[in-house]
Amino acid sequence: MAPYLKKPALDPVWPPKGYQKKVEVTDADDWWILAAVHGRSDPWDLIVYNFQTRNADEVNWCLHHLVGCRRTTKDGKNYDFGKPCTQKQYVYIPPASWTPPTSEDEDAWLLVSRTLNSSSVKGMHVSLAGLGLSMSAHDFAKIGYLVNVRRIDVRLQRSHPHAAEYVPETDTMILSTLGESAVDRSMIVHEAVHASFDYRRSQGVYTGMIQEECFAYVVQMVYLQKVRGSTWPSSWKDFDAHDTWKAAWVIASKIRTNAQVTKEDIDNLRAAYQDSSAGRGISPDRRTNHNGIY
Repeated sequence: MAPYLKKPALDPVWPPKGYQKKVEVTDADDWWILAAVHGRSDPWDLIVYNFQTRNADEVNWCLHHLVGCRRTTKDGKNYDFGKPCTQKQYVYIPPASWTPPTSEDEDAWLLVSRTLNSSSVKGMHVSLAGLGLSMSAHDFAKIGYLVNVRRIDVRLQRSHPHAAEYVPETDTMILSTLGESAVDRSMIVHEAVHASFDYRRSQGVYTGMIQEECFAYVVQMVYLQKVRGSTWPSSWKDFDAHDTWKAAWVIASKIRTNAQVTKEDIDNLRAAYQDSSAGRGISPDRRTNHNGIY
């Protein structure tokens, strides 16, 4: 009897991103031993981290095709580590802070995927010569695709200090809420800009932190004008990023009406951002910490 194999619907990210350690395994190892040695109470933590699935048949497919396993358990239903095998066998250990995705993480992923693959986002094109940056429909579609195939992870962290944040070190978008208002979705669009430039970093594109943040606010405001209208909402007041949003809104309005964006407009946006808590203290020549999405 041979193990039943089922190819995962999405190709596993292999090796998994951000692993802490690469461990060679032999017939002396199993998932329970590896979990105990590396401080995990549940062996499925390691399985999910390595193969991004809890389906036993998909795990067997991964063990066969990725790890090179040919040895089977005594009942013949699953693959095991050790000889015979097609190659040296390795599994990857996550950082201690890593936790398996929850159902709420899946809800967050679905929200991000729906937002970035909506017609309102996929059809956007924003170019701002004053900052030397642009986002085309192709760029948005690419980030939507990378979310769809889990090359960009999505997590929900309700205690996170920001509504949304893209973390380039792990190619992860973090949400602090599952809200679906226009403003909530605009935060996702904002972070998708950062994800896009992280992806383009692997193609040799470098950006400055202030330059990219200002551009992301403009793109966010273009999106909000598309879905809410071109009038600045009177309810938007008394929040830290108010002046940044207002300056970006002015530029977004000019972009959408094909009016000229002036140097003064750009300077006002930079000044507003650098005066906010998010931008205060950032050096004008500081680069982003993007490292590419592979």
